[in-house]
Amino acid sequence: MKRLILSAALCAASFCGAWSAAPGMKTPWGEKVTPENAWREYPRPQMARDAWLNLNGLWEYAVTAESPAIPEKWDGEILVPFVLESSLSGVGRPLQPNETLWYRRTFDAQVKPGERLLMHFEQADFRAQVFVNRVEAMVPHEGGQMPFSVDVTDLVKAGANELVVAVWDPTNDFIGSTGKQVFKPHGCMYTRSSGLGGTVWLETVPETHLVDYKVATDIDRGTVDVTLEGAGDLKHAEARVEVCRAGKVVASGELKEWGRPVTVALPRPVALWSPEAPELYDLVITFRDAAKGTRDVVKGYFGMRKIELRKDANGVLRFFFNNAPRFLIGTLDQGWWPDGLLTPPSDEAMAYDILALKKMGFDMMRKHIKVEPRRYYYLCDKLGLILLQDMPSGFADAQKRYGFYRRELKEMMDHLQKVPSIAMWVPYNEGWGQPGQFLTHSTLMWTQRYDPTRLVDGPSGAHDWEGGDVWKKPQDGGGPTKHLPLGVEEAAHAVDKHDYATRPRMWPVNDRRASFLGEFGGIGCRVEGHLWTTNAWGYGDTGKDVDRRLVQDKFVSLMEHVGGLAMRGLAGSVYTQTTDVEGEINGLLTYDRKVVKFNAAALAAVHAKVREMAARGCVPRATKAVLPRYDPDPAAWAYTFTAPAADWMQPGFDDAAWKRSAGGFGGRGIDRDHPAAKIATKWETDAIWLRRRFTLDAVPEKLLEATLEMFHDEDAEVYLNGQLILSVKGYTTDYVQFGVPAETFRAAAKKGGNVLAVKVVQTAGAQYFDLGLSFEVRR
Repeated sequence: MKRLILSAALCAASFCGAWSAAPGMKTPWGEKVTPENAWREYPRPQMARDAWLNLNGLWEYAVTAESPAIPEKWDGEILVPFVLESSLSGVGRPLQPNETLWYRRTFDAQVKPGERLLMHFEQADFRAQVFVNRVEAMVPHEGGQMPFSVDVTDLVKAGANELVVAVWDPTNDFIGSTGKQVFKPHGCMYTRSSGLGGTVWLETVPETHLVDYKVATDIDRGTVDVTLEGAGDLKHAEARVEVCRAGKVVASGELKEWGRPVTVALPRPVALWSPEAPELYDLVITFRDAAKGTRDVVKGYFGMRKIELRKDANGVLRFFFNNAPRFLIGTLDQGWWPDGLLTPPSDEAMAYDILALKKMGFDMMRKHIKVEPRRYYYLCDKLGLILLQDMPSGFADAQKRYGFYRRELKEMMDHLQKVPSIAMWVPYNEGWGQPGQFLTHSTLMWTQRYDPTRLVDGPSGAHDWEGGDVWKKPQDGGGPTKHLPLGVEEAAHAVDKHDYATRPRMWPVNDRRASFLGEFGGIGCRVEGHLWTTNAWGYGDTGKDVDRRLVQDKFVSLMEHVGGLAMRGLAGSVYTQTTDVEGEINGLLTYDRKVVKFNAAALAAVHAKVREMAARGCVPRATKAVLPRYDPDPAAWAYTFTAPAADWMQPGFDDAAWKRSAGGFGGRGIDRDHPAAKIATKWETDAIWLRRRFTLDAVPEKLLEATLEMFHDEDAEVYLNGQLILSVKGYTTDYVQFGVPAETFRAAAKKGGNVLAVKVVQTAGAQYFDLGLSFEVRR
C-alpha cells in the first residue's frame, strides 16, 4: 500500500519519550507492542485503496471534568488504538461519566485539486467530537461499536494540521449498546472501554468515488451480485467490476443502472467457501468519472457460500451449508483481551485464537455481544471459521432505547454485510436490553427480511414468546409454544436454549425452527500463574478444579452427550467459552493465551464423533423403561458405607453382607432444598458403594442409546458387569439424563443377569444418589 508520509518532526516528537504499557496481565503479542508497530495493517480489507495514512501511535491526552474548552495542558501520551482503561494504552485508568477524554496530535496534508481527504475512525466509545484545526468537523458520533468517517478536505491546510478528539463515555448510564462493559466488573461482566479503540486513518479519494458496495452470492446459479454506492458526479460515473483468482481476471461486469446490481457469472466449477476450504474470490472495482477522467480503484473479496434452514431426510430441521446438512460446533467468544480489553493486541493475536479453535475441531464461533475490528472478520474469512454475530446489548430501559438499538443493529448489519463467514445474526441475548413481545418480533422479522442471505437466531436463551407465553425455565419443562400469531413463525430460524447443567437439554424438535444449544458447558479449570483474579469461577462450582486432564475428560463426556442430542435433532451447539475472561476461568485457553488447557487432538476427535452422530440423523425413537428411579422395592439396591474389595463392581462379587434398600440415598438436608431428592435411606458418610441386579431378555437390536437418569451429589462412577460405562464429576441438583452410547452399553451388557455397580463420593455439603435406566430404541 502507498502511504501518505508523516513529517519527520512529528515522528520524532511522538516517539522520543520513554513510553511503556501500564501494569497488568499481558499476552505474548501485547508484550511486543510498541508505538511504532501498533496496528500498522490496512484496516479495511474488503474495500482497500492505495493512498492512505495510519494515524496510530502516541497522541497527547487529557482527562477533564466538564471542561469548557479544548485543554491547554495535557496529562501525557496515550497509545492509539488502545482504550484508556487498557494496559496497552499506557494509561490504564477508568473514565468516569462526568469526565471528558481528550486526544490531540498533528498530521501533514497535501490535498490536490479534484481530491477529497477522508478521516476514518474504526471505533470510539461512546460520543466522539472531532476537531480539525479547532473547527468541529462533523455532528458528534454516538455509539461504541461502528466505524465512522468525516470528509475533512475543507478544514485542512497545506502542511501541519491539528487533530483533536473529545470522547464522553457514560457506559451503562445511557441508551447505547455497551455489551459486557460495566462500572464494577463482576461475574460475567467486565472492565469498561472508553475512547478510541480502533485505528484512526486518512485516505485520499477522487471527488467521484466509491462509497461502499454490497455482495450477494448465489452458488446454485454461480453468480455474484455487486451493488455499488457512489458519491460525486454520478451522472458521468462509470464502474467496472472484475473478479480475480490467482491474480487473473476470470469474470467481469459493467454498471448498467444505479440502484441495480452488477451481476457477474463465474466460471464453473465455482470455488465454494467453507471452514475446510475457505476459498475467496478477489474483487477489483474501478469507478471512473468520464467527464473529468479520474479513477477510483478499490480492491476487496467475497466468498461463495450458502446457509439455510432445511429438513433432512428424516424430516428434521437442520442447518444446511452449501446444500449439505451441517451440525455447527462452536464456542462462545467474548473477544476480550487482558492487555487491550476490547481491542486485540495485533493481527497475530487474533489469528492465534481462530487457529486454536480450528485445531480443536470447532468450525464455528458465536461472536458474543461484541463487534470486532474489520481485520478480525477478514481473518475468519481467510482462515475458515463460521461466525454467528451477536448484536451487542445495552442495559438502559428497553422501551426507551429501542429506536437507537434498531439503528445500531442496522448499522452493524450494513457494516458486516460483505463478510462471508457470518452465517447468522443474533439480535438478542438472554433478555438483556430486550423489549416486549411485539417489539422483539418486529426486530426479528425485520432482520430476516433485511438480510435473506443469512439465518436469524430467535432470542438467544430467554424471552422467546412465539405466541405470547413468557419463556419458561428448563425445569418447568416448557419452551416456546406452538401457537404462532402475527406471522411470528417467519421471525427466526432457531429456537435457542442456554443450559449450563451437567447434562444440558434441548428444546424439542419442531416444524418451525431448528433446535439450537446457544450456550452450555462453562467448565472451569484453574491454571495458577495465569489468573486475572484469585476470585475466579466456572459454572457449576468448577472454579477450583486444577487437574486439566480431569477437566478435559469432563469436556469430552459433555460433548458425547451433545452428540446424543444431535441424534435427537439438535442442529448445533455453542460451548462456553474460547478463553478465560477476567474472573471467568471456563475457557479452553487462559486469558493471557499462554496456556492451551486441553489436548487439541482429543477435542478434535470428540467433535468428529459428534458430527458422525449428527450424520446418523434424528430417527423415530421410543423409550423403554428398564429400571425405575425411586425404586420402591426394599431390596432393590445392595449398599455399603465401608470401602469394599477392589473387585466390588464385578458380577461375581459376593455382596450378601451388604445392606438392602429402596432407591434414594442422601442426607444433610438435601431434601429441604431439592424436592426431587426423596430419601429412602440416610447417607452422610464420605462415600457409598451400591449394586443392583437386573435381567435382560436381550439387548435391543435397535438400541440407539442407553439412558441413565441420575441425581448425584457428588462424583459418581457407574459400572455394568465390571466395565465402566459412565464417570461424572461434581453434582446435579435434580435428575439428569446421561446418555451411554449403544456400542458402549452392548459391549458390557449380556442376555440374562446383569449387575449395575455405582460408587459416589462426597466432599462437602448435602448429598444424594439415585438412578433409573431406560433404552432409546429405533421405532
